Amino acid sequence: MSTGYRVILVLGLASLLGDFVYEGGRAILPDYMRQLGMNALLVGASLGLAEFAGWAARPLGGFIADKTGRYALVVRLGYGGLIVIPLMAFAQTWLPLVGLAFAERVFRGVRSPSRDAMLARLKGEVGLGTAFGIHEFMDQAGATAGPLLAIAILAIHNSTPAVYLYMAIPYTLLLISLLFIPEYSEPPRLFKQMRPSKRIFLYSAAAGLNSAGLLPLPLVLYMISVEMGEGSLYIPAAYAVAMVVDAVAGLMLGRAFDKWGGKVIATAVLISIFPALFINAPLVLLMLCSLLIGVVIGAQESVFRAMVAHLAGREGLGGSYALYGLAVGMGSAAAGVAYGYMIEADVPLLLTILYAVTVQATALTLLAHIMRQKQ
Repeated sequence: MSTGYRVILVLGLASLLGDFVYEGGRAILPDYMRQLGMNALLVGASLGLAEFAGWAARPLGGFIADKTGRYALVVRLGYGGLIVIPLMAFAQTWLPLVGLAFAERVFRGVRSPSRDAMLARLKGEVGLGTAFGIHEFMDQAGATAGPLLAIAILAIHNSTPAVYLYMAIPYTLLLISLLFIPEYSEPPRLFKQMRPSKRIFLYSAAAGLNSAGLLPLPLVLYMISVEMGEGSLYIPAAYAVAMVVDAVAGLMLGRAFDKWGGKVIATAVLISIFPALFINAPLVLLMLCSLLIGVVIGAQESVFRAMVAHLAGREGLGGSYALYGLAVGMGSAAAGVAYGYMIEADVPLLLTILYAVTVQATALTLLAHIMRQKQ
């Protein structure tokens, strides 16, 4: 096995266990919030803003990594912060729960640029799309296992807090796996070397619009909670469906990206329109909606990220990922507020679809402009 593949697998194992912990918790988080008295707008806005806080933390993580060169250390610290997931078991009101949700996203934001930079730099002869696709596949294996464990615990204990307590087990395994992450550092970069290019700014805007127009998965879970009742096993099941599809899509789209480049990303943006069709739909359609969202998330976590490295080259890669993440976070916050309001206010479906089409069409326009620049 080549050095590149070994690095990808070691980082993938840490991501697998990390996702096991936080995706297992996030699979039931909208339902837990609803149990503690939050409505669709509060859930959408709080989780959307938490997502923004996480992506906004990426400039901090990215610039610290570029400026100090201590990529591996930043990754380890970021994963260690997942202790907040087991702590969610002790939340008695929704405010502490929201605070812990914000903290989890911030820790993720701090570690992600360094992890992505390590993948891009240490991949050896492995293609960018393939490297990120393999990583996303392992990432989502953990993201699937977490919700499946949540289903089992809910079936046995019929207790949402119990799920969070059990997440301490994979968290312990995660801490052990961090010992095997290879040491990696670079000479500190000057600020002028960290500045992203104009293409990165345009691409980040397109990715942010894609997130803003995509119906958030947590709101799909919230709607299933309304449809099927609090503590329903269908809630983590829908999340698991999205994560399985995410894993497969990430691997397949990663390989496709190495052949066809930006056309794969444009296809994912088009698919992002369809989940809006199923807002306030019955359970079967909400499960289908989770599947479609899983495809888009798989693209966002593999080929969207690979495109950043492709456009940035070797200069200021951490800063480029930070800017990209900041734009995606702003889009996620906008989606949470917009779709949360649409659900709570029972906005006509036609207007919801019009919003999704308009935002995604704008994203496609920017992508087309970037692709013409490269020609």
